[in-house]
Amino acid sequence: MKAKNCECCMMPLAKDPKESGSEKYCSNCYVNGKLLAEGMTLGEFQKKAYAGMVDGGHNKPMAWFLSKMIGFAPYWKNK
Repeated sequence: MKAKNCECCMMPLAKDPKESGSEKYCSNCYVNGKLLAEGMTLGEFQKKAYAGMVDGGHNKPMAWFLSKMIGFAPYWKNK
């Protein structure tokens, strides 16, 4: 069963601009068969996600809030 949200960044998979090839992760997190968060701390990943959201047009308060929500994603719960 395909997840509704990316299990790494919580982005709704329905809003993913392109297919990642994964049923659990979005195209921003899963690139060329590799999960980009591997080897990163939660804080490092949140900073990268925040910068990507701001560059993508989100306003800074919303990008900050969404980047903090990443900590609740299944991928990060046991880390």
